[in-house]
Amino acid sequence: MTDETIARSRLRRLPPIRRARLWRLYAEDGRRFLDFWMDDGRSMLGAKGTGIGTTAKAALDTGLTRPFPSIRESRLEKDIHGRYPDYPTIRLFRDEARATAAAAPLLATDERLPILRPFVKELAGVEFLDGAMPRVAMPRVAMPRLPCPAALAPAVLLFREPEIAEGVEGDIVPPLALACAHRALAEFDRFLADYSEALWKKVDRRLGPYFERRGPYLFPRVAEAERRGSPSADYDRLFDTALGAGVLLSPDPERPSIIPGDFDDGELARLATAIATIKL
Repeated sequence: MTDETIARSRLRRLPPIRRARLWRLYAEDGRRFLDFWMDDGRSMLGAKGTGIGTTAKAALDTGLTRPFPSIRESRLEKDIHGRYPDYPTIRLFRDEARATAAAAPLLATDERLPILRPFVKELAGVEFLDGAMPRVAMPRVAMPRLPCPAALAPAVLLFREPEIAEGVEGDIVPPLALACAHRALAEFDRFLADYSEALWKKVDRRLGPYFERRGPYLFPRVAEAERRGSPSADYDRLFDTALGAGVLLSPDPERPSIIPGDFDDGELARLATAIATIKL
């Protein structure tokens, strides 16, 4: 099985989810889960941020759901340029699959498209190409992880050298997605006032024995075999044990779990106690 297939099978172990609110998931059977996955960081702001839903509704009400030219495209590109000044050329796509396909001819055989996550300084030196940082400091082409739900956001490719992008044509993206991504980035800037080391280090006492923490990212200490390409029974046990304790970890150890913007010590204690009872 591929890594993606294994991860999908783990995610299906969740019961049907009735509602997501901030960083907690509420199942049809009454159970609640603290979300340490956040759709691989796309929901880092919580289930829908604070105003992303309002932005989406406003665009929906004005019929901006189809791929039309829009001034929102240049606004989003300007915002992204400000965050990644070393990448002068940007292409926008309707979704990550189309962006990944467009980048494929520019990558080496078997090379994955590098993902640039927030808090790159905290990830310095981590040797996870797809899950955290690329193996080189500045890849020629990369995809930034936008803190916006995938259903409401475009995908972005960044190019270090303009000539690399000459043969890559982006999509005309629905203005609704452009507006939501722009709003998400503005919300993320405000989110940083409380989402910092002062919050992240609160997990160390409970989870430090089981995860290596880099900023807000948690790398499981039991997943070395899976990261080398072999399905890990140890990670399966860790994932299932966390679910039983009411916590959703990343279903793919190549992609780190992420500390949510809100949690209480009791939730962490239940997770740590549950993990302590299994042999890894």
